[in-house]
Amino acid sequence: MKLIRISLHSLILVLANFGAIYCGFIVFHLLKPANQMAAQLPVAVILSIAGFIFWNLLMRIHLLKSVVIKEKQELIYIYFVALVWAPVIIVPLHYITQGYLTSFGNIIAIWIFQLPVNLVSIVAAYLISGGAPSPTT
Repeated sequence: MKLIRISLHSLILVLANFGAIYCGFIVFHLLKPANQMAAQLPVAVILSIAGFIFWNLLMRIHLLKSVVIKEKQELIYIYFVALVWAPVIIVPLHYITQGYLTSFGNIIAIWIFQLPVNLVSIVAAYLISGGAPSPTT
């Protein structure tokens, strides 16, 4: 179950990253001729963190208590597995939508975004959702 939990949370984290980056891109287009980084980055950071916090609260409160993060050590695994999910998702997605493989520079850019944002997302979600449940719950 631990492997499923880690895989699921890291996948949701990456999907929150991609969704937030896309929403930031939409905001950039709405604010043209604004600077892309100035418009897209703050939106992407805030939505990515908020999305993962929402996911964790939803799991803890309502849906699947069996996939709630059980140990602090799982946070480290979620963080690193999310870095693996990014190219696994973006390479075929880019190929399907654009017709060619994405550059390694795009993967590096996603990792640069993920490194600090996912750290904040994971820690914030863990702290806001109350941390690991006690052994009696």
